[in-house]
Amino acid sequence: MAPSFDIVIVGAGVAGLAASISLVGAGHRVKILEAAPQLTEIGAGIQVPPNSVRLLSRLGVYDEVARLATWPRKITIKRWQNGVEIGSTPLLPKMEETYGFPYFLIHRGDLHKVLLMKAQEVGVDILTSSFVSSVDEDACSITLGNGSVHMADVIVGADGIKSRVRKSLLGSGDVEIRPDPNCAYRTLIPGELMLQDPVLKPLIESPTATCWIGHKGHVMAYPIRNGTLYNFVMCHPGSVPVGKPNENAPLDDMRARYKDWDPIITRLINIVPQCLKWQNAELEKFDDWSSKSGKAVLIGDACHGMVPYMAQGAAMAIEDGITLTECLGRAESTKDIPALLRHFVNLRRDRCHIILDAARNNGDIWHLPDGPEQEKRDQGMREGPKETIVADQSAKIENPNRWSDPSFQPWMFGFDAAAEANRYLDQHWKPSKDDLVDVDQQTSFLERSLAVPVATG
Repeated sequence: MAPSFDIVIVGAGVAGLAASISLVGAGHRVKILEAAPQLTEIGAGIQVPPNSVRLLSRLGVYDEVARLATWPRKITIKRWQNGVEIGSTPLLPKMEETYGFPYFLIHRGDLHKVLLMKAQEVGVDILTSSFVSSVDEDACSITLGNGSVHMADVIVGADGIKSRVRKSLLGSGDVEIRPDPNCAYRTLIPGELMLQDPVLKPLIESPTATCWIGHKGHVMAYPIRNGTLYNFVMCHPGSVPVGKPNENAPLDDMRARYKDWDPIITRLINIVPQCLKWQNAELEKFDDWSSKSGKAVLIGDACHGMVPYMAQGAAMAIEDGITLTECLGRAESTKDIPALLRHFVNLRRDRCHIILDAARNNGDIWHLPDGPEQEKRDQGMREGPKETIVADQSAKIENPNRWSDPSFQPWMFGFDAAAEANRYLDQHWKPSKDDLVDVDQQTSFLERSLAVPVATG
């Protein structure tokens, strides 16, 4: 029988809660330390792709998430100026037919609440107002601002892009948080207001995600909460401190910014009750997600924070939690933990970094100015990938719409984190041997087993 470990997770967001449910399900004792004084509804809409829906099912929360979510028919990409469709990604029923699980749109607060209730149900000990002062990786202990000390067999930093756990582990070598040139201007429009406008009514009644793309900006919008709210996010150049609580954005500025865009966007802005500004950012890529002592590890935005342009940030965090559980499940004693945490990092790092790059590249692709490159992009989105002859060899041109690319989509949406972790560990984990096998061998295993696409847009 596998041993049970005492695990302390810092952060009660999606990453921390999902990991806690998974770890308790594997027999571990889990405590979450959350700096906020209370866990309240935050954020707006969030996309939940099949690779994370699969894992939510594994965590036992599928039915409740499915009940609260919108089941979109497709993601439509439109031209900024007139709303003409450039391309689309079919979602319902294709995602479930192809990958076994659907694609959801949901209020982040609803997803968080479902995970929180499940964590409490399975016995996770959640302590709020628990601000981390320092982490002692050798002693595997956390000291809080109030002086209390929490011991563990494993410490998991799930405390976001400005992670204090990461800062404690890396010290002066902490990595750079890189602000994106763009801010997200987020709002939730009451569905009842859209129903009163015959032009806007189809948007709230149709379960479709719509993305207008143009020079230095895009708009992503979709209905949530059974059509009672319309998630409306404008993305364009701006700057606020990373991680700063949302600040109000003047609606007159939004009207001026989008006055020449599709008139539907102006109509939507005219009924926006309030717009909040948030700085998009990504984390500099780095390799050391586990501590030198091998007793602490980072997950989610704490180690691979990314801009939201692939809608995969939360999915990667949930995958992390499931993978960590599978890795620790191979331990026969605490002596195995350091090597297994290094295996966890090797399992997760390449995939997360590929999607991090793809998200940034997606923003660049969407934000092209009108011209030859934009026309080529639009044609590629309309027609999809083709076979062509390059240097006497057949080569496939990728779809600039990464959600529809025939290589990238199945690699991203069809991924089963638990199955891949076990396949990898079956090949690489030897309980009697603490050292990892050659890293090059692991990389080649990942490339073979996960079919990692070489290009990311």
